[in-house]
Amino acid sequence: MKTLPLLLTILTASASQLVAAPAGLAPQTREPSPMAGKIAADLFWVADSRKMDEFLAKVPVAQWRNGAPTREVLPETTTAWRDYAVEARALARRGRTDQAAARLAQMVKLAAVYRAHGGLQNMVQAEEIRYLAGRTAAELGSGVTAKIQSPYLEKTAEECLAIIESWAGGEKGQVSPSFWQQLQDRAVLTHARLSRASRAGLAANS
Repeated sequence: MKTLPLLLTILTASASQLVAAPAGLAPQTREPSPMAGKIAADLFWVADSRKMDEFLAKVPVAQWRNGAPTREVLPETTTAWRDYAVEARALARRGRTDQAAARLAQMVKLAAVYRAHGGLQNMVQAEEIRYLAGRTAAELGSGVTAKIQSPYLEKTAEECLAIIESWAGGEKGQVSPSFWQQLQDRAVLTHARLSRASRAGLAANS
């Protein structure tokens, strides 16, 4: 199975398509806001999981069920969220499954921050983060996955897809149908890996 580097390639392709939209297709414009750039600026200085923990403790993502009050294109934070996956593996090896699950839950929360700001680039990065969290959960097994507690995990894959569709907005039309389908397929796979209900169902049917 192709893994995370493929999604990184997709993200790069997405960014280039957004910069150079096809002829006749106007790029998505955003209304200026006096608060615009605040979250992006804060994230820009996050270099590791410790700093990300501090950021996530302060950001009001729980209040953004209907989207963040500003529409910012957030910076890449790959180093920090890869740290979470590494830490989850190390904690699981030492039998600290609760803490390993908490590291993965932080990844899901970070992805929710990206999702809440909308736009295709944010949505792709959110799904990239969730994909690594899901892949790590699958590697560590149900002993960790069953302990992931997050209000940002959807009950069904359909709900997950609806969020992606809604918050990507009009920018969905700036990428190819195959790109969009691959993004959806990854999201469904990730949901299955992270969902305790899906895990229980898979175990019962095996």
